[in-house]
Amino acid sequence: MTVNETPPVLVRLERWLTRATQPIAFIGVLGMLIVSGITVVDVLLRWLGVPRVSAMNEIVAMTFAVAVSACVPAGLAGGVNLKIDIFARWFAGRLAAWLDAFGALLLFAFFAVLAWRLGVHAQSLASRHSTTILMAWPQAPFMYAAAALLGAGALVQAVVTLNAFIRAVRFDKIASPAKASTAAVIMVSLSGVALLAVIGFAIADFSMVSTWTRSNVGPAVAIAFVFMWMFMFGLVPLAAVMGVVGVVGSALFIGFEPSFSAFATEVAGFLTNSQVATLPLFLMMGSFAAIADLSDDLYHLANVLVGRFRGGLALATIGGCAGFGALTGSSMATAATIGRVALPEMDARGYSPALSTGCCAAGGTLGALVPPGSGPLVVFALLTEASVGQLFIASVGPAVVAIVFYFITVMLYVRIAPSSAPVAEKAQSGDLLAALRRCTAVGLLFFAVMGGLYFGVFTDSESAAVGCFGAFLVALYRGKLRRATFLAVMSETTATTALIYGLIFGAQVFSFFVGVSALTESAIAWVSSLGWAPIAVMALLLVMYLVLGSLMESFAVMVITVPIVTPLVLKLGYDVVWWGVIMLCVVETGLIHPPFGLNVFVLKSMLPKVPLWTIYKGVLPFVAADLVKLVLLVLFPVITLWLPSTMK
Repeated sequence: MTVNETPPVLVRLERWLTRATQPIAFIGVLGMLIVSGITVVDVLLRWLGVPRVSAMNEIVAMTFAVAVSACVPAGLAGGVNLKIDIFARWFAGRLAAWLDAFGALLLFAFFAVLAWRLGVHAQSLASRHSTTILMAWPQAPFMYAAAALLGAGALVQAVVTLNAFIRAVRFDKIASPAKASTAAVIMVSLSGVALLAVIGFAIADFSMVSTWTRSNVGPAVAIAFVFMWMFMFGLVPLAAVMGVVGVVGSALFIGFEPSFSAFATEVAGFLTNSQVATLPLFLMMGSFAAIADLSDDLYHLANVLVGRFRGGLALATIGGCAGFGALTGSSMATAATIGRVALPEMDARGYSPALSTGCCAAGGTLGALVPPGSGPLVVFALLTEASVGQLFIASVGPAVVAIVFYFITVMLYVRIAPSSAPVAEKAQSGDLLAALRRCTAVGLLFFAVMGGLYFGVFTDSESAAVGCFGAFLVALYRGKLRRATFLAVMSETTATTALIYGLIFGAQVFSFFVGVSALTESAIAWVSSLGWAPIAVMALLLVMYLVLGSLMESFAVMVITVPIVTPLVLKLGYDVVWWGVIMLCVVETGLIHPPFGLNVFVLKSMLPKVPLWTIYKGVLPFVAADLVKLVLLVLFPVITLWLPSTMK
């Protein structure tokens, strides 16, 4: 055993836990799929006027509370955590090992406290004999099951944490010669000293610290936010950062016992929300769509429709991204998936690397905007209690504007720089009919979900069930659901569900902290004192979101900022549905604009020989188009709000 190796017994234990938690997650995700099928049957029965399953919402809510919790242990065993890693190259070597151990410890504390308090909450439900309203099911068993599964996740994380600390203690710089920068070491050291000082003061006289906090809300909240950002940039998992800051910050205002209770009740209320099923079902829909090769079908159809124009493959890439994004809801996944199909085709036909990579990176931003698979919009709805259906319908107008603007950008690009694209090829007769036949399943799936929402046929969770089960049937019909691919869908859904719902658990308690600290009220009062017009405040917020969007993924931006910014936006007189779509648009633009832009790095990883500057050069015209689109959406809210105003 070398110096930095973990003892074999702990390595075997971690591997065994990884294998042991996978069947639990598989059962949970399979349960989601079965419930989605039952929901589809229930919708059909209602449509046919046949007696239907009673209290379906309660069945879905209670089932998914357990199913979502079942994904957490496997997610933690697999190390599925969202971190802000823009400074990762500074934190190398031994420093990175210790930061990883510290982050693992906070994540363990987060899930251990959550499981403990959720168990206490379940005991309270049992003592009150609490039941669901329509089915009269006792709620306590479901909460006990969720608490036990989260407790299992905490045990898994305890082993992961122990191994991380052993690796840090036994770190061998010969095995890993990379060293952290001096500035990073100094910054982490100062942060550690400051953190220890704050902990020391709190232990010595917590009541004094609490009294000072309540008397100096502004400075106290500022200190909390400084520590939060230090943790985030120090590679600590985002869920743990928000959870720990939320619990401790709330405790300074109201005490630890109420803070812990609020943590449990907020998470329990979320898990039993009837909309909790919406996100994992849309995530599963995207996974089934991917293995059914729907991305190839959509790209081929787009190429047949616009391939006869100069720059046709670039236009087809935009169209393919829009179509596939409607099913997956992920910007980076859309850029990577369509990029794998489109980049070799464009390279073989003589497209410039700037144009080909630029349209793939920019087209990827349509992934989160084009409904119905928009995961970030579902997260926004869950955090603000806005209607998922209204958000999806509201995003149609901005999505159309974005696609049209991207088409115009490509046309202008190839006109200004003719050498960037070859002369168009003539489409063969019969290609359109064949492409349309191949995309029949996609069209039926899209119009079933969106049409059902628009005409009031489905609720939000029912639309997700229809989309998920429909994509499953398409993959099954095409013969794509072999054992390996089915397990891949289960695994991908498990990982993404564990990642996003861990973030939401942290966001729940962080949102509670924002509420008890009266931060939003203070921000509203400060903005009012400036005397600025609402449009000026909105412009400042959008610039802030452009910066944040270039640094982190849209899910992270939303869970961090929604509890603080959304009440301020509503106070300014803006509509919550409009704001959800605008926030998503500006964050997605951040994914492609310099100096960072995560979609740009996705394309760079796929084409290591293409210089980063070349990709930025190709993407800048699309950034300009996005900014024009954003101005139009802000000045003319009717583009976003007209369609949802006509919903049934």
